[in-house]
Amino acid sequence: MTDADRLQRLETREELKELRAKYCYYVDEQDWGPFFDLFVDDPTLDFGGMGVYEGQEGLERFAAEFVEAQLESSAHMLSNPILDVDGDEATGRWYVESPLTFADGNGAWRQGWYRDEYRRVDAEWRIEHMEMRFVYTADYDDETGWSDLRVL
Repeated sequence: MTDADRLQRLETREELKELRAKYCYYVDEQDWGPFFDLFVDDPTLDFGGMGVYEGQEGLERFAAEFVEAQLESSAHMLSNPILDVDGDEATGRWYVESPLTFADGNGAWRQGWYRDEYRRVDAEWRIEHMEMRFVYTADYDDETGWSDLRVL
């Protein structure tokens, strides 16, 4: 591998890390204008039992029906990225931890993972497919306090 190839590999990895981080910040801040620009024209977001959202209409439903309607606040924290790049396509795996407060006043601390597929479009990386699953949760409600840790 040449020095130019190594440099391109590092630059691409940094671009993908920043793309994933922007997703997290935009969801946490409910900043939907730039959020929609992170995706290809026909993306898929698969949250398992929490829903599958397809296309631009799906992104809008995710924002309105899932995030805005159900979450008061969230703070995504990512770690352990594994990124594989093959030309204009790439995949990524991430751990995520997130404290959440819900619109009903309850809260949770959740841990899980993301598995992403990315595609470079017009020289910019975009999210094409995203799968997310929570692995464990520690729930909180105002009446009983923290519940036991549950594996999902």
